[in-house]
Amino acid sequence: MLQPLTKLLRSRHEKRICQPADTAPRTTPGLVPVRKGREATPPAPPDVHVPGQLRSEVNGLLYPFFFLTKGTDMEAIETRTVRRVGDQTVEALWRATPHPACGRPGPLAHRVHRAVEQLITERGLPAQNPIPFSIHSLCRRMGMRAGGTEYRKVRGALVAIRGTQVEARGTFYSRRRQAYVDQVFSLYERIIFAGERLPDGRRAERNLLYLGSWYLGSLNSLYVKPLDYRYYLGLRTPIARRLYELLGVKFYRVAERPVPFIRYRYSTLSGLLPVKCHGHRSRMRQQLGPAHEELLRGGFLDGARDAPVPHASDWYLTYRPGPRALREIRESKKRGRRRREANGYGGDSSGLRGGRHDAG
Repeated sequence: MLQPLTKLLRSRHEKRICQPADTAPRTTPGLVPVRKGREATPPAPPDVHVPGQLRSEVNGLLYPFFFLTKGTDMEAIETRTVRRVGDQTVEALWRATPHPACGRPGPLAHRVHRAVEQLITERGLPAQNPIPFSIHSLCRRMGMRAGGTEYRKVRGALVAIRGTQVEARGTFYSRRRQAYVDQVFSLYERIIFAGERLPDGRRAERNLLYLGSWYLGSLNSLYVKPLDYRYYLGLRTPIARRLYELLGVKFYRVAERPVPFIRYRYSTLSGLLPVKCHGHRSRMRQQLGPAHEELLRGGFLDGARDAPVPHASDWYLTYRPGPRALREIRESKKRGRRRREANGYGGDSSGLRGGRHDAG
């Protein structure tokens, strides 16, 4: 059985795991102390439109699309996994390649895409192309000012998402087909900004977004995971937001275990976020520590622990779901049951895949 997981705190000289979960809380300058059984909710950004949850497509939560760190030399994001299918071993691939002329989708594009999904959630599923939107509305949904500089940045982020192609082999799960499909696709098929020409030659009066067919089909089959949008926006680091997305899916299928937890190798997790994989434990803790602290304070994590992988220059990272994560899962399952009973149109997030208790 796992021992109580511990909170990752920073000291002056090193990052170290300390303070068992059942001891009195300690503080770090500038941080809110963690108290067992209580959740610290991040303040909502000013002037932001937060009408509830957003429902996010699960493949996009499980696999990386956005470059989270600056100054990286990566030209593409590539994740390879190996799994057993019957008696065979299958290597699966996920590769996101940005277009050189459009730029890489970074942390801002990450937030922009979640704002688009929140807009789609508000409009209701099933979604239908084209989706009218305003950049002013997206800015408000992200808690940003909607000035000229922000307008250009958000527009550039949308173009970067449009220009990024995903090659998926054995990684993109189609709920309608109940199988993994091999495809090359984009999240957005086309963006027509106001004033540009429509296919019939007329000028568009509004911004119009056309979702890619595979992404649109996955949304409409309700292969989605509800996220707490207010909590998501309040997270201050890109890695914390990414861990909230990824672990939220992974926790879903282990939540009812006597001791729920997810374990990753650091080398695997760094590729799924994605961030640079460091070769020193202290650098790994420095990289992930602030995100761990934030998720612990907010009650999403109950604990985070690292341990060396025997005979390898790697570390196991073990996460336990906190009260916020468990509550989100319970509420999601209740909504799914009510929806199926009402109209038979699936559930909010039933049938999520990829949530093994030991994920690598």
